[in-house]
Amino acid sequence: MSKKVHYLWFIVIAAVIITILANIGLIGFFYELAQIQGVSEERQAEFALKLNLRYKSAFSELMLLLIIGFYNFSWKDYIIPKNINHTKRVTVIVLSNILVFVVLMFFDFISEKYLDSNLSFVSFYLFNYFLKHFPVLVIAYILPYLLLRMYTIKLTELNLIKIKEEKAKAELSALKEQISPHFFFNTLSTLSTIVRNETRETGLEFIQDMSNTYRYTLTSVSEDLVPLKKEMEFIRSYVYLLQKRFGKKLQFETNIPEEYLNIPIPPMSLQLLIENAIQHNVITQASPLNISIFVEKNMLCVANNLQEKEQVESFGIGLKNLTNRYKLLTKKEISIQRSHSSFIVKLPLS
Repeated sequence: MSKKVHYLWFIVIAAVIITILANIGLIGFFYELAQIQGVSEERQAEFALKLNLRYKSAFSELMLLLIIGFYNFSWKDYIIPKNINHTKRVTVIVLSNILVFVVLMFFDFISEKYLDSNLSFVSFYLFNYFLKHFPVLVIAYILPYLLLRMYTIKLTELNLIKIKEEKAKAELSALKEQISPHFFFNTLSTLSTIVRNETRETGLEFIQDMSNTYRYTLTSVSEDLVPLKKEMEFIRSYVYLLQKRFGKKLQFETNIPEEYLNIPIPPMSLQLLIENAIQHNVITQASPLNISIFVEKNMLCVANNLQEKEQVESFGIGLKNLTNRYKLLTKKEISIQRSHSSFIVKLPLS
């Protein structure tokens, strides 16, 4: 919001400059004021009325620029909900602008009527109002939307920088976990056990899934979003490695309807949540860890039963990072639900 204040100050400065330029003719009145001595009282009264009307006109134009500029740049967002239908929102904005304009014109008429009691609203004032203020009106309505466009572009650029930073943090953390001696040792130890005790086909399948896991971790660096289908293919390989390590102590299930598989999500999101569940929960034969991925009310849910460890070693892959990435990439918030027996993270599907 603080960055937006700079643009509001720009509106103020621009309004003052435009008002001065639009009323440059006041300089001529000041020159006439110096020459007015010695003329009749009637002529002096006529000149004073004209001068006051010009002052009033300049003030009205300044108010037009400030109020209409502020309203369209910022105020309307506090009055008109953003979550309503786009067509309805545009209609409300147009109607509210007409109302603002009518109110400003009415106060302008009241002040001019006070200065000139002979003023006729229909025949003279209405025509003169548009004739005098039309260029300023056009600027008053165009200026805030030009500034909004500039503000949006600047905000998008900043968001892209933040996305890259958050993505880099997530990728680095995930990569650290994937290539850490602890993970690598467990993976090789599991492979060694498979080679000794299981069939050749099982060993080859394990090596293939291990290769898929490392390949996806490295190739996803260049992508901000990936289809859910692609992420799930990686997760199946990743979970296969984990289940070979933990056996029946780790239970995993998915239930994702076909229509959701092409929806994009940030890469490594599900891996982060699965790794988070494994790092923070006890996994034993007597108390297996159950992880499930499913869709509920247009949200991708990752749930696990809660059986927390007393002490946790973590590489820093956190929900905070995932929350920031989702906020920057999708403009939506993730939902975290915790009870005494379960932990669920819900990712919005746009």
